[in-house]
Amino acid sequence: MDLRTEIPRRDIERLHTKALEFSSAARSLVLSIITAGFEVKRKPDNSFVTSADLRVEEHLRGLIQLHFPDHGVIGEEYPATNPQAAYQWIMDPIDGTEDFVQHLPTFGSILALHYRGEPLVGVIDHPLLDMRVHAAFGLGAYYNGRHLKLTDIDASAIDGSERLMLPARANFIKHRDDGHLFDALNRAHPNHRIFRSCFSHVCAVIGAADAAVDYGNPVWDFAASRILIEEAGGKFIVVRAWDAPGFGRVYGSVFGKPLLVDRLKTLFD
Repeated sequence: MDLRTEIPRRDIERLHTKALEFSSAARSLVLSIITAGFEVKRKPDNSFVTSADLRVEEHLRGLIQLHFPDHGVIGEEYPATNPQAAYQWIMDPIDGTEDFVQHLPTFGSILALHYRGEPLVGVIDHPLLDMRVHAAFGLGAYYNGRHLKLTDIDASAIDGSERLMLPARANFIKHRDDGHLFDALNRAHPNHRIFRSCFSHVCAVIGAADAAVDYGNPVWDFAASRILIEEAGGKFIVVRAWDAPGFGRVYGSVFGKPLLVDRLKTLFD
C-alpha cells in the first residue's frame, strides 16, 4: 500500500499551496540578493557556497517552522531538524551554485515535502528563467500553471537522436571512479546535453528532453524530481546509492519517458 494514500486530498492540496508560497518567497529573496550582491566562499570540498545559499535556506526554514513546527527539515547548508517527523521538507536553496556565481540563469531552487520517505510535493523554480514546475501526489504536475502530461517515446526513436540530459563526467568520478558509466552513456546516447543543475531535471519533466540522468548527488538535489516526473506521467528509478566518505549518502537516478528510462537503466545493471 502506498502510504501517501492515507493523507486526505484536502491536506495534500493545502501542503502543495504552502510549498508554492514558500517557493515564491524564495524566488523574491533570490532576485533581491542578485540585485544587492552576494558573498562567495568555498566549502571544504572546494565547491561554492554563497550568502544567497545561506539566506534562502534560513528563510525557508523560518517559514516552515512558522507554519509546520512539527515537521522536519533537511537542507544542504544546515543540520537536519526533527529527523523523527513523518513529514520532512527537503531543500536545496540554490542548486547549481557554480552557475549562480558565474551568472548563468540555469541555477534553481528545489523544495520538496516527503511523507514517511515518499515524495508528496515537489517544486523546482528557476527565478531568472521564469520557469517553475510543481506537483503533488494525486494532483498532477504543472509548468508555470499549465498541466503537464508526457507522451512516452517510441522504441524506434531510441536511435541516438533521443534527447538526454547528463551531468558532467566530474559527477561520475567525484566520489568513486565511475567514469566508465558516463562513457557508456555518452556512446549509447550521443545527442545529449550537459548541465550540473536542476535545469536538466526540469527539461525532463516538461518534455524538452526525453530523459535525464543524475549521479553522485545527495537527496536534496533530486528530492522534488520523482514526484514531478511521476505526476507528469514519466518514470523515476534510483540506479545507484552508496555512502561517500566524508560526504554522506549519494545517489544515481534516471528519470523521464518510461521506455527510455528502462533502456538507460540497463547501462547501470
